[in-house]
Amino acid sequence: MSEKTATQTQNVTRDIIGESAQMQEVFRAVELVAPTEATVLITGETGVGIEIIAQAIHDNSTRKNEPFKVINCGAFAPELIQSELFGHEKGAFTTAIRKHRGIFEQANGGTLFLDEVSEMSPEVQVKFLRVLEQQEFSPIGGEEIIEVDVRVVAATNRNLKTAVNRKKFREDLYYRLNLFRIQIPPLRNRRADIAPLAHDFVSQLSKGYNKLITDIAPEAIRYLQNINWYGNVRELRNVIETALIFAEDEELKKEDVETAVENLNEPDEHADTHTEEFRDSFAVEADPAQAPNGEPPVIPEDVRNRLSELAQTGTMSEITAYISLMRYEAEIPHSSKQDIAERLQISVPTLDKYRALAEENE
Repeated sequence: MSEKTATQTQNVTRDIIGESAQMQEVFRAVELVAPTEATVLITGETGVGIEIIAQAIHDNSTRKNEPFKVINCGAFAPELIQSELFGHEKGAFTTAIRKHRGIFEQANGGTLFLDEVSEMSPEVQVKFLRVLEQQEFSPIGGEEIIEVDVRVVAATNRNLKTAVNRKKFREDLYYRLNLFRIQIPPLRNRRADIAPLAHDFVSQLSKGYNKLITDIAPEAIRYLQNINWYGNVRELRNVIETALIFAEDEELKKEDVETAVENLNEPDEHADTHTEEFRDSFAVEADPAQAPNGEPPVIPEDVRNRLSELAQTGTMSEITAYISLMRYEAEIPHSSKQDIAERLQISVPTLDKYRALAEENE
């Protein structure tokens, strides 16, 4: 996603939209860490713009004229990720018909952005830790030790500390990565950014549809500012793009935006295939400090059942809101209704709705 400036406070973030106080803190963190050689861990929900921040770190570092390489660790099968990271020699395995340079070698002298770093297998984590500590590795099927000079920026949308407690992520690797953390807040927690983002997307995307749409109606902006945006900036972009298709005037109207939101929020016919994924997400993101011995808390059967039902029939927003409510009430059981609603960035009627969902199986 390419974004134009909405703030001139820092040159390091000139290509990133963010007028909110929360994003100004992110920009300040980028400004501080970019000139150093420190490993950076970026955390945040899917769609908040993690790769853009990683690119900003590289562009404002002493390595800016060297390669910036990106790899999504969750996009490769476990047996392939080692080859993608470290390369392989010809004949190292059945399909290795030629030598392959891994992305660490390709990024030599520059920056390597590792997205979804939590998806690395334990075996790969060991080799990755060695590169971080010693800046050297051996390709698959090779004995040669390759030395590299690579700065690592890693990212995850999962709770790595929880993964460590569940023995799914190495503790030594966690502390090696968690040297300097940048947490990107979700869009629903920085609503001041919604209007400038929406205006920018209209400017960018309307040209592609050969439409002379130059503005968004104020009531359309207010409508957008009241949505929870669980898909974050990416979801907002999708809504604006869809609304542009429906629009018939030179101004994007509230009706266009409402139609786009309804169009994109239809229930997933195949949501039942993702039931286990939603359950796992709830377990990983829960706070292990709330349970004995640092283990993740046991999810009550009625909550699991309701989550399963929502996975089959609900929208992504309904599923995420229900998970958020269960997590929040488990952590702070004596909070007032208003406090819980405000912390979750939802209305009290919406809170009542999800509480009712939780009580259906009690």
